[in-house]
Amino acid sequence: MRFLASTSGLLSVISILYATATASTDDQPLTAVPALVSQRYCAGDAETFSVWLRMRMTYSNRTDRTVILDKEIGKAWYGVIVARNLEDLNSGKYEYNPNIDWFFADKDQLPKKPSLAAPGPDFAILPPGKTFESEVDPSVVTQYENAKDVAGAIRSGTHIFQMQLSAWNRPGLPSEYEKSWAQKGQIVTGLIKTEPIEIRVPPNPKVENECK
Repeated sequence: MRFLASTSGLLSVISILYATATASTDDQPLTAVPALVSQRYCAGDAETFSVWLRMRMTYSNRTDRTVILDKEIGKAWYGVIVARNLEDLNSGKYEYNPNIDWFFADKDQLPKKPSLAAPGPDFAILPPGKTFESEVDPSVVTQYENAKDVAGAIRSGTHIFQMQLSAWNRPGLPSEYEKSWAQKGQIVTGLIKTEPIEIRVPPNPKVENECK
């Protein structure tokens, strides 16, 4: 199981992220279109709860060449941003943009180092226009209805949600594999930004005490 928390300096961080530059949907090799599968509300503290979102992502190769995509995309690292509307999102005016620490328990099964010879079944080979689907489970901290604003939490209502997903999630750098995998395609690296999606959070929903 993967745990995450807002940066506080109290937690040690294991960094698997290959690139941290902000990606633009216009210059990335894939389009990433989310669809909301389910939504749950999980108990937090006296002031907040978490909205757990299950998203099905459809990745499409928008280039004129074959690409190699890690099927574990977003499993080692992802970022979440929430804005009140599309205009605020496009202008960088976010109501939720946490700096997240990622750390792992001993029982976690981290992505394995791939073979240098060729990409294995853990990778999707996508010719131009082809797609791959997977699911990711992000969450957003939300405050209960009251007059006080809680730092680091959104309020109920309609919001615009977007993610950035780490494309390479394996030990080592993708540059180690570029030459030997070149006949299969070009490795997708860096961050992939999803298309925005609307989410709706009801006021004071019934929350689950134990979310798994």
